[in-house]
Parts: sequence; C-alpha cells; structure tokens
Amino acid sequence: MTEGYILNTVQTPGPLRTVYDSIDRGNTTEEEIANDTDLPEDLRSQGMRGLQELGMIGREEPDYYTAGFAWETSNRDLDFRMTALHNLAIEATPGEWGKQSVVLLNYQYLLQEDIQHLHASDQVLYEAIDKWEHEQREYRPRSQQGPITLNEPKFVNWTRLADFLGLIEKATGREYVVYPDPEMILESLRIATGDEKRIAIQEYINWLQENLLLINLTGERDVPAPFARTLYNLIREEKIKLVEYGDAGVVRLDRSPRRSGMEKDANSIEVIA
Repeated sequence: MTEGYILNTVQTPGPLRTVYDSIDRGNTTEEEIANDTDLPEDLRSQGMRGLQELGMIGREEPDYYTAGFAWETSNRDLDFRMTALHNLAIEATPGEWGKQSVVLLNYQYLLQEDIQHLHASDQVLYEAIDKWEHEQREYRPRSQQGPITLNEPKFVNWTRLADFLGLIEKATGREYVVYPDPEMILESLRIATGDEKRIAIQEYINWLQENLLLINLTGERDVPAPFARTLYNLIREEKIKLVEYGDAGVVRLDRSPRRSGMEKDANSIEVIA
C-alpha cells in the first residue's frame, strides 16, 4: 500500500492521542478501538492512519500495536509529542526525505525566514514554502496521482498539526505565533545535556536536527528569533542560563536583549531546573 501524506490524512489531530492511548491500553483490533474510543469513523480513521504515518503504531493482522516512546519523562503528553517529532526527524534526511518531512521542512522555513506570525490562508507564504522545498531542499513528495503541492487545505492542516505538536501557538482563528512550546524545549535540553546539565549551543542545534526539529543558526551565528524567544523566556524564568564554557564559538539569541542569566560571550546552555 502506498504511504499516505499526513497533511491529507490528518485534518483533526486530537484523535491521534485518543487512538494511541486506546491501543496502548490493550485495545488492538479495529472493533476494540472503535468501542473504546467512541470516535466517529472518520476521526478514528484519521487517528489510526496518521499514527502509522508518524511511525507511532504498527500492525500485525488483525492487531495494532504501539511502537513506544522515544523518551519517557514524567509527562505523557510531552512523551507523545516529542516521539512524533523524533520519528519525523529521523526520516528527514536531505536527499532522502521521508514523505512526511513536510511537517519539519515547513517549520524550518519559518525559522530561517524569521516568520514569527502566520495566517493559515496566506497564499504567498505557503506557495513560497512549496517552492523552497522543491527547489532548495529537493523535497518532492508524490502520490498515485502525481506530485504533491502545498496548497491552502494542506497548509491549514499543517498549522493544526504543528499547533498540536507544540511548534506554533494559536492566536485567534487561523492566525498563529511561531513559538515552540517552552516545556518541550526545556525537556529536550534536559535530554540533550544528560548528567552534564550543560551543552554547547551549536551541539544542541545539531542534537535538535537529529532528534526533534530542522533548525540552523542564522546570520552571525544567531539562534533564529522565533526559537530564541522560547530560550529567552526559559532564561527569564530561571530554568536555563547561557554561559561561556570551553572553546566553542559564541552564539547569540537573535532579537533578544541582554539580561541576567546571559553571559556576554555565551556559547553554551546550562540547565538549572
């Protein structure tokens, strides 16, 4: 069976978690999942197919099974969202893009182009993203009908999924702020730093690319402004601080004023909380 395209499959992301939890509780057949979740058939189907496309469930006829979380923290919601992103990230390899890499590539474009607010119906934006993905990133997904183009319905579905996963935040209607969930970013830092509780910023960016997000430093070794804002707020809340440690190059938070918790020639992140 040809792999689906998640921006066609999932219009309503909520059932992803509902179906996953049902299967994880031991409801493994379609009939058991239907009875347990009480979801309408369309939403249940979206959840099941979407989870398969995210690599979070598998099937051995007639049973479905969960593939487990990439990390297990004390927060199951974070575990679910970070595992979905992790599964996308490990398939997002330049030149060998997984079909679902559109989820992370769309976000990479927003970060590198310093787009901090967006509207889901912005034709200029989604056409620019589509052109960049095809021409600059050589990501060219196909269906049985031919090449797949990022249009308004698909981009609307992407905003809903990205909001669900914690990459953007809904403002009102179809308007969103590009602001990764601080709790998720803090947890990713805890995982990336391990017992050291400290990591060079460039190393953390590399870790994100391999495990969670497609992100690059911009300009003069700056963390992109939408992502920098989340780090800045974690500094303000005294969850992390930027320090100078070792001989890694200096990295700055784009568009972020200096404050306590940010050393002048900082090159590393230290986890406090």
